[in-house]
Amino acid sequence: MRRNPITRRAGFTIVELIIALSLSTVVMIGVLYVYIFVARSYTRTIGFGLPNEPTLESQGRRTLSTLALDVQMTSAITSPSASEITLTVPRPTGGTQNVTYYYNSTVAAVTVYSVSVPATSLVRIDRTTNAVRTMHSSLLTCVFTCYDAYGRPYTTYTDFLIGIKELSLVLTSQTGNSANNTLTRVYQVSSPRLLFRNKSFLP
Repeated sequence: MRRNPITRRAGFTIVELIIALSLSTVVMIGVLYVYIFVARSYTRTIGFGLPNEPTLESQGRRTLSTLALDVQMTSAITSPSASEITLTVPRPTGGTQNVTYYYNSTVAAVTVYSVSVPATSLVRIDRTTNAVRTMHSSLLTCVFTCYDAYGRPYTTYTDFLIGIKELSLVLTSQTGNSANNTLTRVYQVSSPRLLFRNKSFLP
């Protein structure tokens, strides 16, 4: 009786396995490198230890949107300076209230208007309830500039407070640590000139 020829079973040779393993290693190294790069970039961008902390960019957007809303409703201004301004805005329950934007440029917390202001931060203080809201942290600079009806910036506020018609805000921020390679780039936020629509002024 004639036997069937032995059929050769399909499989991989040792050379093919080595080549496949080498290619897989190269691909995994590439994926790992991209993962490390993205993670490091994310850490540099947020500049905080916890992923749920706001980014510098989102802090800047929130600061400008809140300030723009307050300026739009402002009926009076008091205590303006390059680092502080107090606005009179409507209260949700009726009447008006004063809110102060205050920039603490020091590296330690300070007490102003009976509230604590964190270091290198811009805060919004409700002067009625003394509620403090940190608008932006990790600031390098924060400058308020007021303008008259002709677009001229104020350099002193001893006279003609009623003539203030516009306000702008420019701030820069940076966080992280150069020692562990997490220092972010300097992030700058510049507002347009915000118009006080509800505030009377002198020509």
